[in-house]
Amino acid sequence: MSTAILTVGTGSGLSNAVRSEWTKLWSVRSSWLNIVGAAVLSILLGMQYGWGLAYDNTHLEPGAVAEQQPIGQFGVSAMLIVQVVIAAFALLTVTSEYATGSIRSTLQWTPVRRDVVLAKAAVLVPVLFVYGVAMAAIASVAGGLTAGSWADWDATDLVVDLLSVGFYATAAGLFSAGIAWVVRSTAGTLTVAFLLLLVVPLMLGQASLRALVWTAALLPGGAGQNFLTGATDPLSPTLSAAILIAWAGGALVFGASILKRRDA
Repeated sequence: MSTAILTVGTGSGLSNAVRSEWTKLWSVRSSWLNIVGAAVLSILLGMQYGWGLAYDNTHLEPGAVAEQQPIGQFGVSAMLIVQVVIAAFALLTVTSEYATGSIRSTLQWTPVRRDVVLAKAAVLVPVLFVYGVAMAAIASVAGGLTAGSWADWDATDLVVDLLSVGFYATAAGLFSAGIAWVVRSTAGTLTVAFLLLLVVPLMLGQASLRALVWTAALLPGGAGQNFLTGATDPLSPTLSAAILIAWAGGALVFGASILKRRDA
């Protein structure tokens, strides 16, 4: 009889799993400490970029012209670093359960392995989007205030930049969560995410060989940088966004398959 109940209640099982994951996410201190740390880092980075713009515009080389900068660009620039903190926020939803052993209870209460991955992803999507928008907004305001008259406070440009950052934060976070199902350790997952989101794309993107530049653009971090900055070389922002979606979805699907195989 219990087996029949589980089979019939698959839909409600997923919804219950989503509610459970939402509760677990906000009931641990690590989530709140992560957000506080990201906020502080965003403020400091925004201020640094704002002061840097003001200094550059007041110490121009002969023939150079000073220009204002949309404040949303401060948020975009900050996100290229803050993304690592946001990735840690996402991956901890998985790796912390393996570290404490609570994953056994999670799998017991949600026996359909696919639903476990889906529930965590469903909770992360809106949270990561708001997380990214909020951190970018903080950095944008901090940068705009410190840049002074060199900051362009156009609301339309700001909204576009914030929404772009929100999309990227969501994709990068889901990618990191997908990796976490495979690696399972916090240190290991964070290392992989740090390399693929920041270090390797940054190194390859500065290479003189076009093959390496293309490789960087096809990695999640390189695609994210191209998308956020609006670069068209070597890929357009639209194609870069598609690559980000592919990495995030692929990581989750692969993670779900690994979970099912290892913890059948």
